[in-house]
Amino acid sequence: MIRRPLGLAGATLATMMGAVAHAQTFTPEHLDRMAQERQKEIGPRNWGAPPPVTHESYVKRSLPVSVECRSPRKDFEPLFAEPEGNSERVGVAAPQIAVTSVVTHGWRQVLRVGKSFAWIPEADVVPYQPLVKGNTTRCVVAGEAANGMVLFDHPAK
Repeated sequence: MIRRPLGLAGATLATMMGAVAHAQTFTPEHLDRMAQERQKEIGPRNWGAPPPVTHESYVKRSLPVSVECRSPRKDFEPLFAEPEGNSERVGVAAPQIAVTSVVTHGWRQVLRVGKSFAWIPEADVVPYQPLVKGNTTRCVVAGEAANGMVLFDHPAK
């Protein structure tokens, strides 16, 4: 067996591995005091005027195609521009997706926004699964917002 000198990086790593981690035990009052001190350092913030809210912001429109609410099999499933695994990735699937009835060679079409579509493998599309256990498993596509964003609703019954 050949022994090589550790070098600076190896020695540092060995030292860090030997260090014992200690938990911080701050009281809630101490945490509040630290937060107040930090706020004084940061100073006041001016986020500017809020964006105007118009009636158009809340208008729901019907979708350009018929869709269903579903979920991807796992978090951050990639969405593709074409129904092929080697096509351009155009995003990742959110926990709820609006899928069309269009299936091509094992790929399901997903409505992204407005009239923009993407593709996900059909095997990676499952019935809607809520993010929080115990929440309703009902999900319906309610329409689209003025900016084309797909709107979902989760009725109790």
